[in-house]
Amino acid sequence: MKKLHLGLMALLCLPALVEAQVTISGEWTRRHDGNVRLYRVEHGRLEEVAAAKPGADSAFGFYYRPEREGFYVIGSGHAQTPQDKYAFYFKQNDQLNLKVTDTSYVLTGKNSPENLAVEKWHNTLLPLERKGVYFMQTRSTYADFFPMLEKIWQQVQQTKFASTGNKRFDAEFMKFREMDLLHVTAELLSTPRSAHPSAADYTPYFKSIDVPYYTTDTRLLRYPYGIRMMRTLQMMPARLGKGDVTDYSIEARMKGIVNDTLKGEIVLQQAAGLKTFLGYADLDQQYGKYLLTRDQTIRANGIKTELAKKATAAGGPAVNFTYPDVNGKQVSLSDFKGKVVLVDVWATWCGPCKGEIPHLKKLEKEMHGQDVLFLSVSVDEQKDHQKWKDFIASEELGGVQLFASGWSDIAKFYNIKGIPRFMVFDKKGNIVSTDAPRPSNKELKLLLESEAKK
Repeated sequence: MKKLHLGLMALLCLPALVEAQVTISGEWTRRHDGNVRLYRVEHGRLEEVAAAKPGADSAFGFYYRPEREGFYVIGSGHAQTPQDKYAFYFKQNDQLNLKVTDTSYVLTGKNSPENLAVEKWHNTLLPLERKGVYFMQTRSTYADFFPMLEKIWQQVQQTKFASTGNKRFDAEFMKFREMDLLHVTAELLSTPRSAHPSAADYTPYFKSIDVPYYTTDTRLLRYPYGIRMMRTLQMMPARLGKGDVTDYSIEARMKGIVNDTLKGEIVLQQAAGLKTFLGYADLDQQYGKYLLTRDQTIRANGIKTELAKKATAAGGPAVNFTYPDVNGKQVSLSDFKGKVVLVDVWATWCGPCKGEIPHLKKLEKEMHGQDVLFLSVSVDEQKDHQKWKDFIASEELGGVQLFASGWSDIAKFYNIKGIPRFMVFDKKGNIVSTDAPRPSNKELKLLLESEAKK
């Protein structure tokens, strides 16, 4: 008989609570990171409850008194990635017995009617999960995924799940299946692929996705990856040609979201991408009213604190750099003391860089007459020097344009690993931010205006 290696909870010391516990035992024969973890679902994400180290015989287990009846997750790896994780439904006194194999899991021994239904559903969705979630192994694209999706969607619509005798589970499980199908589909769209669909490629399943339907209540926050899939859900209308796929504004992301608590999650997603305390203050003033739960308030305060620390840490002297302009004249960052300097590190081959150019030109026009200088530094290689000059002319780029001949001093000095990178320096030549917002984000204009007034 295999030895069970348990993640023990302190609650087991109380006999009355032992009677209400969930007993989980299994084998994890797949490669893992050293631990198998039990997670609860918290605001659409996973939070670890306990960890158990599988023994030499691959056995692991947990004794756990569930805080609430509902879905929990067992798995390995980073909490916010869906690979190597499986959802199960627990209520008091349940038993779960399973074996995790190289590609899936199977239930063994005694299990609840709820988890037998969950296993049946998982096996239905497994072919899509392999393509959508485990993208590094399958190298799948929309070309092979979409036909399978339509086939399984039709199968799902025809499959009947008998009542388990637990009305609460049956109602929640119906919603879970809808979100689970959407989740594996969202993973296909939001993870790296070698080919990407156009609006004409989307199949009937996608056209059936109704954003308000999924956001009238907080069902997404009861799903293990609800927050993760919200981004794809928000973008779906635009992907289908009913919006601008390049519009990442909070207004665009909230469009179609009905529930105010879910709007709060969008505010938090937006806040997580901010670079400055000024940007946070502006966001909070306009949309802080949607931070309704204690969990949201705690997360928002964490972001606010880190941005405040970042703001107070700025002020050190800039490290100077010198490069030739379009006429071959050597120009240095230090030449512009007395002005606020926005540095744009970019290249002609960089799609996101070029995507920021219209916003950069607009910002430069809006700030005309203020003590702000726009300094663009290209990291194109020397062989593309003429291409760079031609691009400047054809796009009518303004400001001061410098050529760095590849990843040279500026990248080393400021630890630039990817572009576009925007940096802001004050009138005295001190650092305001070496990782400033992009021009497409109004946060940058707020920062420049604030510095220009000093």
